Amino acid sequence: MNTKRGQVTLFVIIAIAIVILALAAFFIYRETKIKSENDVIKVKAQLNDLLETRTLNDIITVAYQGGYALTPKEAFPTPYYPVAYWVDGNTTFYPPLEEIAGNIDYLNFLITDFNLSELYPGYDITAGNFKSNTTILPEKVIISINWPITIKKGSTTQTIENFDYSYNVRLGKLYDAATYAADWSANDSLPDKMPPEVNLTIYNYQDASLYELEDTNPKFMINNQPLILVFAAK
Repeated sequence: MNTKRGQVTLFVIIAIAIVILALAAFFIYRETKIKSENDVIKVKAQLNDLLETRTLNDIITVAYQGGYALTPKEAFPTPYYPVAYWVDGNTTFYPPLEEIAGNIDYLNFLITDFNLSELYPGYDITAGNFKSNTTILPEKVIISINWPITIKKGSTTQTIENFDYSYNVRLGKLYDAATYAADWSANDSLPDKMPPEVNLTIYNYQDASLYELEDTNPKFMINNQPLILVFAAK
């Protein structure tokens, strides 16, 4: 009788131990999964911030270079950026606004040169085809990016695909003011007036002039700095 009781007690102890081990395994798995999910969510947020910073910098770069991403054949060298000529004598050849938007898209595309798995070690990250669409409005620049990215860590897998940004920058307004100034320059004249809140500064050099148009409205600052569009004339 005592032997049977001992066997029953042993079985109960084993059963309790199995339950405890199963519960421990479950909670460890649960905690690991939650940590993996939180880590993946952090990476998604960091990727979004990375793209936001990059796309905003691309707007600034294209504006400084006279609307171009790559240096055009005709460009005025500066210590910071080569600036495209918009005027040659009495001829103007400023890029259409749609072309400027496409140049921003081109710079956005270059972010795909990053190896995301090296950027985020410990994660298995794969990226699909990249497509950027930029719309330039008078007081806003809208960038929509479709870039399927799958982030995997442990048993957690998540995909992020669409990145949409809307920036309160008046690139469209600066462009209209710049083309107006370029047309006057082609006629060997200075603009009679500029739109409100757009400041025009002309730097004259031996063979060319730089036209710098600055948005002075504090509501449209970028990190407390004005958006500036520059073009050259000769």
